[in-house]
Amino acid sequence: MRIGELANRLGVATSKIRFLEAKGLVRSTRRPSKYREYDEGAFEHLEFVLQAQSLGFTLDEISRALVEAGGRKRLRCHEMVRRLNAKLEEIDVHIAQTRALRRRVVRMIAHLESRP
Repeated sequence: MRIGELANRLGVATSKIRFLEAKGLVRSTRRPSKYREYDEGAFEHLEFVLQAQSLGFTLDEISRALVEAGGRKRLRCHEMVRRLNAKLEEIDVHIAQTRALRRRVVRMIAHLESRP
């Protein structure tokens, strides 16, 4: 399939696919007309990458995970669970830091409002 069809199926812009291809996260072949050609495996691969991004994984994290997966198209279930648990811990730390920052801002507002 051509890049436009792939983009439509994934619900992303063609520029996103080109960007991910430039990052080495998906491969295409070239038709004699120079158009990019993607197979069904590229669709599944990009679907995984986009889902991982939506869960907060960076492209570097996704790339490392795929390298560690070796020739397999997908991570094993226990590998995915391990990575998701680590991401959950990162999110919890971020939430705690954000709550602490919020408390500081609230205190500063109260302090400034109490001034004459």
